[in-house]
Amino acid sequence: MAESMTWVDELVSRVKARCQKNASLAPLTTFRIGGPADVLVEPSDDDEVLQALRVIRELGVPFTMLGGGSNVLIGDGGIRGVTMRLTGKLSAVVTSENGKRVDVGAGASFAKLTKACMALGWPRSNGWVGTPGTVGGAFIMNAGSREGEVGEHVESIRLIDGDEVRVLTREQCGFAYRTSAFPKGSLLLGGVLRCNHADPGKAAEIQAMASASLKRRHASQPKEHGAGSIFKNPPGDYAGRLIEAAGLKGTREGGALISPVHANFIVNAGGATARDVVTLAERCQREVMAKSGVQLEWEVRRMGEFT
Repeated sequence: MAESMTWVDELVSRVKARCQKNASLAPLTTFRIGGPADVLVEPSDDDEVLQALRVIRELGVPFTMLGGGSNVLIGDGGIRGVTMRLTGKLSAVVTSENGKRVDVGAGASFAKLTKACMALGWPRSNGWVGTPGTVGGAFIMNAGSREGEVGEHVESIRLIDGDEVRVLTREQCGFAYRTSAFPKGSLLLGGVLRCNHADPGKAAEIQAMASASLKRRHASQPKEHGAGSIFKNPPGDYAGRLIEAAGLKGTREGGALISPVHANFIVNAGGATARDVVTLAERCQREVMAKSGVQLEWEVRRMGEFT
């Protein structure tokens, strides 16, 4: 304990960004589940991120980046070391050039960016609607749908690669379906999006298309706290169908529930722990394997210590 407090106090005293010891992480996730971080660091600009990363490396402390918390399950034991979350300028959405340019921080809500671009009349921005998480995660996954992907409008991306800030052109980002080609181990800070044919007069039409898409999605997905699809769809089939075929739809473990609306969603029905979710997910894996001979693979990212 003494050694742990030594590095915590030294880090907090040296890092310029806002720091919280023993910070609660559950409220920062869509599951609303998880133990605390030893230290939560919340930089607000590029310099604060660079300085914090240098201190973290010098101290040899484990480091975890937390985005919007929409596709993660944090263990009940929390996360050891430093957890970082981007704030301030790194979570802002700023429009300019008569609505043709948007400067956005990687820590910004992707829903906020989507709403701003639809209001500016950016064609195909309605295809982004309903995607959770932060802009950084959206860039990495080239979020969107057949109606439009965010990579289409990227002019440049700013990121930390090693110990320096670099700016990549759209071509260097390597956007493709649900993927990108950012340097391994890099940390995204933000980007510039551009649409030279924006038409504010089309905003209402774009919003109407987005609303119709959201209505269809909400009809087929649960409303309780969760993290999206728990498992990847196996080749040629659907995880939800397999779980339902195994008779598990509506099954409960503590406060965790396999949604009666969609069987590939495990939701927090009230007071769920990470252990509840994992126990229920592992039961799905066992019984689907026994019933259908298919091994389900986790899609939700598990972070921290699980007991």
